[in-house]
Amino acid sequence: PQDKEFADFIKKNKLNYILVANKCSSKRDRQQADEFYELGLGEPIKIAAINGVGVGDMLDIAVDKFPKKLSSSTQSTQSDQVVPQKENIKICFIGKTNVGKSSILNSILNEEKVIVSEAEHTTRDAQFIPFTYKDYQFTLIDTAGVRKKRTQIKKNELEFKSVQQTEKAIKKSDIAILVTDVSKNLSVGDLKFSRYIKNSQKGLIIVANKWDLIDDKDLKTYAEYVKYYYITMPFFRWAKIIPTSAKEKIRVLKILDEAVEIYHKSNLEIGPEELVNFKNKIIKIHPPTIGRGNRKPKIYQIKQVGMNPQTFEVIIGKKTSLNESYLKFIEKKLRSEYNLDGVAVIAYVRKLQNTM
Repeated sequence: PQDKEFADFIKKNKLNYILVANKCSSKRDRQQADEFYELGLGEPIKIAAINGVGVGDMLDIAVDKFPKKLSSSTQSTQSDQVVPQKENIKICFIGKTNVGKSSILNSILNEEKVIVSEAEHTTRDAQFIPFTYKDYQFTLIDTAGVRKKRTQIKKNELEFKSVQQTEKAIKKSDIAILVTDVSKNLSVGDLKFSRYIKNSQKGLIIVANKWDLIDDKDLKTYAEYVKYYYITMPFFRWAKIIPTSAKEKIRVLKILDEAVEIYHKSNLEIGPEELVNFKNKIIKIHPPTIGRGNRKPKIYQIKQVGMNPQTFEVIIGKKTSLNESYLKFIEKKLRSEYNLDGVAVIAYVRKLQNTM
């Protein structure tokens, strides 16, 4: 009751807040923390203060909630250049060497429509470049390309650290931009980077750069290349593929436009009533299939439990099991129903404890 009183006070007074569920030291504790959704304050940040788990993420969220105000000196000298600020969208460009990643970055940052901050934001891990585009604040995360094979990487400390830094940069981003050379077949290196992104569960844009090197293009050419990319990377059939030419500055800003759209989709909140209708709809199309055992599973509820990535909990009976392929079916239908192309969507099962 006291928690609800505090929640009502926060909502009534329109306070800036973070909902934190402490003492989440185990998987069971984290599941129980979902009860705090009932407070109507959104997703609880799950931490365990005693050992520091989740505290860093909580602080990052706290910093993002600070009022974004310019200093008085900056306002007086640059008042004409102030751009209304929205969310800070962090995009990470990754790819092998010689795929044109640096050329794309330079092409984006040299555009007149893009305002690059003069503040230096460089770290040992990666280069962080703040800039503004169409009233949106971006942080562009530049990573080092990796040229060596896995066996060679382990022998080369610098290359090994570059791979580690790339993985860290992906984790810090909202959206990963995988840059490839469309004039060549996808390589082992491209697939290696794609696995990093897949494991990170981030939004994704695949850039097919050097489109200017493709001869005799017609209306079917793009569709043929999309088909090839999806066959080679079937786990990314939901990703947007943008053909670009950094050399000729073709569609490089389309990457930013698409990133804005994916960012909003990643943070889309879907109401409980909508998900009830969605559940009933997909069950009619394709009834739930058995995973293990012989009891037919019943889906009691599909609940959105997180955003960016879009995460959904599929609640079934205690003594039943849901086939893994049916979870993939739910993810696919969520994407098509709510236009979540380019967004990482995760569905997982939770069993009720008080049902047969």
